[in-house]
Amino acid sequence: MNNKQPYREWVGVVLGMLLAGAAHFLSGQRAAGLKWYISLFACGVVGVALLATPGMAPFILGLAIIPAGVVLWLVMLKQSYRPVQRIGIPGWLTLIVIAIVLRSGSSFLARQFIHPFKVPTGTMQPTIFGTHARSMPADSCDKPGFSQWLLSGQRYLEVKAESSGTFSAMSLSRVDPSWLTCRVGSRQYELPRFAPPLKQPGEQVSAGDTLWAGIVTAGDHVFIERISYLFSKPKRGDIVVFRTEGIPTLPPGTFYIKRIAGLPGERIRIAPPFLIVNGHEVMEPPIFKTISTSSGGYAGFQLAGPVGGRLSKPTDEITLGPHEYLVLGDNTQNSFDSRFWGAVPERNILGRVTRIYWPFTRISALEGK
Repeated sequence: MNNKQPYREWVGVVLGMLLAGAAHFLSGQRAAGLKWYISLFACGVVGVALLATPGMAPFILGLAIIPAGVVLWLVMLKQSYRPVQRIGIPGWLTLIVIAIVLRSGSSFLARQFIHPFKVPTGTMQPTIFGTHARSMPADSCDKPGFSQWLLSGQRYLEVKAESSGTFSAMSLSRVDPSWLTCRVGSRQYELPRFAPPLKQPGEQVSAGDTLWAGIVTAGDHVFIERISYLFSKPKRGDIVVFRTEGIPTLPPGTFYIKRIAGLPGERIRIAPPFLIVNGHEVMEPPIFKTISTSSGGYAGFQLAGPVGGRLSKPTDEITLGPHEYLVLGDNTQNSFDSRFWGAVPERNILGRVTRIYWPFTRISALEGK
């Protein structure tokens, strides 16, 4: 009969940590257990949804809801300190399976509405930044600390050769296109893409030599909101993330971030510095006027170039199909976009970018853009 004695109170806390409300449910308070689970789940979903919603008011409210949810979780754990009837090994296994299924389902559901995305390159600058770097002397005193990294995404990096050898030519990293890969002898190193290394290809390097030193600023981390496109079509000016599958010349299994410039059925061409849609210069939404007038750090709408582009000359024109969009990077001097490879099918669009959530100093950078 000893196996029918309830667990000690601390086991209830373990159950609550495993699955919110489990201790209440298993101690006979089933309604309370369900209420705790639903309340904490709702806090998380609503908090993240508000953080991803454009505007400062929803963002501030989201910041308030998330810590409130943490407080509620702690209250739930405190109340979980109670005797709970023994459930045996089958009961524990069942509880673990239920917890895994619910958490996996919650995560899957959340990703259908809100998705985080790290911007790898600078093709959307100066609207959205990819990882970038600036060189500085290794003995400089102006090195960012942890707090500066937390706020602005800046960190000091010094890459030293671990062994002697010849410095090789650099190639684009297969992991992150904002970094370059080089070799010294048999060892491989990652260096920032747009910061010049201290060594030249073919130069002899000794162990301990600095290959590069400076400040690396993390690329913007953004929220992709997927709810709007369940009820409406993408609009001109939306910044979207899309899959590359089925788009000629693009590597499959990759995600790109660009701005929608052309809508289904439209005729698009570029007469620098203007984007021309159906024969008219585009000035709405206002970001298109900003880009066209080369203000705010933008360089106007530029042609793809003389070789290999779909929009290489002012007379070149793309006519979009009924479910196709033309997308451009805001940095039209350094963006591999629809000017080169054509339209994006609507089915490829994952969602629209609504907010930068890190670095914290960039949280409001998309306002009005």
